[in-house]
Amino acid sequence: MVTFPGESAEYRAARNDLLQAEMDLRRQIESVAAQRRALPPGGLVDKAYTFTTATPGRREQRMGLSDLFTGGKDSLIV
Repeated sequence: MVTFPGESAEYRAARNDLLQAEMDLRRQIESVAAQRRALPPGGLVDKAYTFTTATPGRREQRMGLSDLFTGGKDSLIV
């Protein structure tokens, strides 16, 4: 067990409780992530979604959702 110089028993107990809570939270996050990964595929998108670009100084352009994943682009940040 790691201790800090001059720490009180009260501090150590509270710190240990906090560390346990953090470990429990991490386990819960991992459990939820596993559930998310195990989800079956969702429904098909049957609508052609379009977006309007908003680049300052440029004319607006419209592009489809599929256009955002062309040319080796496999991630989308929103």
